[in-house]
Amino acid sequence: MSEKHFASGGVIVKKEDGKLNVLLIKDSYGHWTWPKGHIEKEESSEEAALREVREETGLKTLEIIEEIDSQEYWYTLKRVKVHKIVHIYLIKAKSGEKLKIQKEEIQEGKWFLPEEATKTIEYKGSKEILKKGIEKFTGLRIKD
Repeated sequence: MSEKHFASGGVIVKKEDGKLNVLLIKDSYGHWTWPKGHIEKEESSEEAALREVREETGLKTLEIIEEIDSQEYWYTLKRVKVHKIVHIYLIKAKSGEKLKIQKEEIQEGKWFLPEEATKTIEYKGSKEILKKGIEKFTGLRIKD
């Protein structure tokens, strides 16, 4: 038996003091990633991405720039195979807005410079998507 789950999230960027900052969160498993969560009924993947980022980080002023990519993977939950599809958007945050981390769902949130963020993000395939988002926003390639 298997199920299909859909989620949505984003690579969050902002300019602060002339420098690009990228937001990563430490999820409940202790891994650095981007904010994401399940798409609710009657909700588009874009709406879900914005809602999840707002809930997990407390950021209010957000703007979706474009969809960067999607990730698909399988895992087992309570002996059921789950096929998960996650839509990932490039989302611009307002400079100066403070993080208010939702401690019930995530451990931490922090702004990184782009090079730091690509070294810190942990899930398979995430570094490439993160780089793609930063490159779309800045027009600059990120070195490893």
